[in-house]
Amino acid sequence: MSSPNNQVIYPIEKIVSVLSYYTFGLVGLLYLIIALIKKQGLRSFIRYHVFMSIFISITIYIVSIILMFAIDILGFIPFLRPFLFSLVVLCQTAIISFLGAKISITTIAVYGLLTYLAGGALLGKYSYLPWVSNVINYNLHR
Repeated sequence: MSSPNNQVIYPIEKIVSVLSYYTFGLVGLLYLIIALIKKQGLRSFIRYHVFMSIFISITIYIVSIILMFAIDILGFIPFLRPFLFSLVVLCQTAIISFLGAKISITTIAVYGLLTYLAGGALLGKYSYLPWVSNVINYNLHR
């Protein structure tokens, strides 16, 4: 997590970056659209975090679809069915109840990742996530 060239990061960029992670890219996408309408260029910090949040959100969605499909297919194998059922129940059963919200292991893992990335953005750093950061840097020509 580093900020190259000691570039000044404005507070609005940090706020948009953090909100972008927790809204699964929606705030960042709206910021991109507004910047496009205003014909305003985006600085590398905000572009990195907005594209990272959108990429992470799409990746989480695709992985969840693939896992659901794989579990459905593998569920037809008789000796795997009880194991898969136990695994799904373990990952989706609420282990914490907070203010009426039921929180599972999967939810903790996803929001833990988002908190790490948002924390880096809040500190004005380029959060590093193996492979994903490399893809984003390559596409943004950083």
